[in-house]
Amino acid sequence: MRRDPFPFVLDELQPIRPVVKRMFGFTYVYLDEKLLCALRDSEKKPATNGLWLFTTTEHVDSLSREFPDLPRRYLWRSGKKAWVVLASRLEYFEEYAFKACELMVNGDRRVGRV
Repeated sequence: MRRDPFPFVLDELQPIRPVVKRMFGFTYVYLDEKLLCALRDSEKKPATNGLWLFTTTEHVDSLSREFPDLPRRYLWRSGKKAWVVLASRLEYFEEYAFKACELMVNGDRRVGRV
């Protein structure tokens, strides 16, 4: 059985009792009907490893300001959907991952998509 990527993230999210689902090489984290984030730690595709926050194009820019040193190339948009990718290869990945967890636990409306 595979281990969960970045288990400290799931530990930090325990207060909100999320549902965790694993598929397509990702570990997805849901709160009720809302997809909050995904975790990935793949040896085959290391460039996409990290914590992916799900959001909308409406909120991606304001959400990105929570992570001031995050390069713009980690803000992805497609139609009305958007992602803030906190890449695990970044020097400040853990700091940003803890900040992302804080946003999710506090119910920040910018994080997540139905």
